[in-house]
Amino acid sequence: MATDFLMPKLAMAMNEGIVSEWLVEEGQYVNAGEPIASVETEKVSYDVESAEAGYFHILLPIGEATPVESVIGIFAVSEEEYQTIKNSLGDASVQVKEPDQKQQVKDVVAETPGKPVGVNAISGRIKSSPLARKMALDNSLRLNEIDGTGPGGRIVKKDILAAVERQSQQPKQSPVYGTLGAVELARISMTGARQTIAQRMRTSIDTAAQVSSSWESDVTNLLGLRQKYVGKAEQLGTKVSVNAFLIKAICYAIKQVPVANSRLEGNELVVYENVNMGIAVAIPAKNEYDSGLIVPVIKNVERMGLVQLDIEMKGIIQRAKNGELSVDDMSDSTITLSSTAGIAPPGMKTGPILNLGNVAIVGPSTPIERPIVNSGEIVVRTMLPMSFTFDHCLMDGEPAARFMRALHDCLEEPGLMLA
Repeated sequence: MATDFLMPKLAMAMNEGIVSEWLVEEGQYVNAGEPIASVETEKVSYDVESAEAGYFHILLPIGEATPVESVIGIFAVSEEEYQTIKNSLGDASVQVKEPDQKQQVKDVVAETPGKPVGVNAISGRIKSSPLARKMALDNSLRLNEIDGTGPGGRIVKKDILAAVERQSQQPKQSPVYGTLGAVELARISMTGARQTIAQRMRTSIDTAAQVSSSWESDVTNLLGLRQKYVGKAEQLGTKVSVNAFLIKAICYAIKQVPVANSRLEGNELVVYENVNMGIAVAIPAKNEYDSGLIVPVIKNVERMGLVQLDIEMKGIIQRAKNGELSVDDMSDSTITLSSTAGIAPPGMKTGPILNLGNVAIVGPSTPIERPIVNSGEIVVRTMLPMSFTFDHCLMDGEPAARFMRALHDCLEEPGLMLA
């Protein structure tokens, strides 16, 4: 009996997906566990494996968005059943087309007899991994000019890195004068990752009543406690970072005000017991004038000790910068940390924009030493600028203030986070 192949739901917030490439041919026999399609969400691309075996009939053209759990293909148990299905439903494979957003990396296939190595017979696209296509787009590379070393001539990450290295060794071109008569340093295409970031920022501002508040917390004692951990870095296996302490302080504040740890799902605000911490990470893009932003998620941070949390955090940040995140790594955050410490000037306060779906985001900045009054005396203490942005549609000012106070108290008395 034939079995439907559905558009997978790769993340809690995923409502629709796009097949950016069919990895099998129309009518091909597919084994269970074999990669069958590259599926794109608004965040990542992911190769989906088949859970079934059979002769596969394609129903969804490349580049066409469809809701999750919609039927996008059918497995037939025999060639005869496949032919019956194809005759009944029509041949969707002839409709396969390139998605508009991929035009900059559209594969140019020479019109020569036979099938070029690494070219998909259905779409005419050169076979490449989702990460390789993204890296090619970010670096303005043409896939048809790159030799793939993966299975079947597929272009993979190392092929793109080699092409980028070759590109960097080429001599720079003469200055290009723009329409204003000024010498142009770069043109940054508002497509791909940059387009996604822009759209998400605009959507966040348009859909949430965002309120940002700022203050300073005395973190002198916290930094002193951290130095004790740093002194044991060799036996602990990591030099525990300030961000690990910040995340534990946020967990403490969430215990006092659980509504800060929630997501909007449809018409319901879902408050969670476990804390899935989104970490805003700046990643390099195609040149020194551009940058990228990605938010990997560390799950269940409230259950972790400082050392485990620090190791998990550094690991996922490195995978983000290497372009090695999975769909699960990018999914289901319940609150977000966006730190500019060490980047922003000392004492600067920020007002980060909400990560879509979250009710709140915490934005620490670069510490600064200030003279303050402590126990009636003027002393120099290390003050940490803090910002808290929340959606006033979903969280009122009173619980927001209580959350900020709890976070402030924990930063100034770090023993609270270890209790």
